[in-house]
Amino acid sequence: MENKAAKKWLFYFLSLIIVLPPLERAFPVIKSKGLTGVSMPTENIKFRLSTWFDGSYEKQKTLYINDNIGFRPDLIRMSNQIEFWLFKKLHAENAYIGHDNYLFDKEYVDEYEGVTYMGAEVARKELIKMKCIQDTLERLGKTFVFAYAPSKPYYIPEKIPDLLKPNHKRTISDYETFRAIGDSLKIKQLDYNALFMAMKDTTRNPIILKQGYHWSVYGSLLAADTMIKFIEKERKIKMPELKLTAMHYSETARDEDNDFVKFANLMFPITKETYCYPDFLYYNDGTKTRPKTIYIGDSFTWQWIHFGFMQSTNSEWEFWYYFKSVWNQKIIDVNGESLKIANYNWQKQLSGTDCVVVLFTPRNLHLLAEKSSFVEKMYDYFYPGKQI
Repeated sequence: MENKAAKKWLFYFLSLIIVLPPLERAFPVIKSKGLTGVSMPTENIKFRLSTWFDGSYEKQKTLYINDNIGFRPDLIRMSNQIEFWLFKKLHAENAYIGHDNYLFDKEYVDEYEGVTYMGAEVARKELIKMKCIQDTLERLGKTFVFAYAPSKPYYIPEKIPDLLKPNHKRTISDYETFRAIGDSLKIKQLDYNALFMAMKDTTRNPIILKQGYHWSVYGSLLAADTMIKFIEKERKIKMPELKLTAMHYSETARDEDNDFVKFANLMFPITKETYCYPDFLYYNDGTKTRPKTIYIGDSFTWQWIHFGFMQSTNSEWEFWYYFKSVWNQKIIDVNGESLKIANYNWQKQLSGTDCVVVLFTPRNLHLLAEKSSFVEKMYDYFYPGKQI
């Protein structure tokens, strides 16, 4: 009897899954929450004899119906959740589940393990150019800072999944090479990766999270405060102070604290963890100095923008994202489009700034050897035709 009732309810459930999506598409009532990191749905196609006979109409119409079926995001999340429960599989690029449900990006682990090592000679060449850039900027009265954002495999290597560990013993990485050569060249480096590793056993609040790519909200604020103090020392000034006034704890992630798991598009979090969300303010009594600053870096920089670090501690600021696009306060305020660095007079902006702050996580250091990197472009600008 119980078996018969179970079959009946299973039949009803499967019938709903089959019937509801086309009904929702025909008579939309409930708007599903969109998927994270998924491209825009396929556009509809108008019927034409030419596209009918060459087969393109059928192909695109099929994609359009599939992408726009009712409750599609919810069904995808349900499917992803079932696969995670059954097989511990994540539908997110380069995402792997490590020990104790720590999430890792394969490319971050490959850098840590030395699998994608660029080589000491390539690194030295780029760092010599960086030192030349630093020296030129300093002669112009500007401050240059090269900062390393943290990388989860360095912070918690014991949680790396066995699947991502190479068969051979771990070798030297880009980060370790950059750090050593940078020290020998006296490049002004601020190493958040080493700082976070040193704090691992003493910090009371999470600075690297199981379900996040980046530093936590709390960790990013600590990093911002450290940057203020670093620039103050270099320029012999006093900047607005970042003060944490209270701590709040939650098991619900805010902002980008679970950005890694968001890309997996699941129904539920992978694991429970406690998040720390400070109340904070930027104290300026009117006597503080707010330098003009250009930030160049990867996605770790965005949290500083979101939490008002740039606008509160700088009189003017720009963010040159991967040295490909330009963001500033005016663009942020109007939710506007970024500017393309290729069509931008960055040389003029560089001449008018006080500080240049570079921030990259170890996984992205290899990008500095590309011809389009800020290192190559600025070196060619300051030293045209001079080879290293």
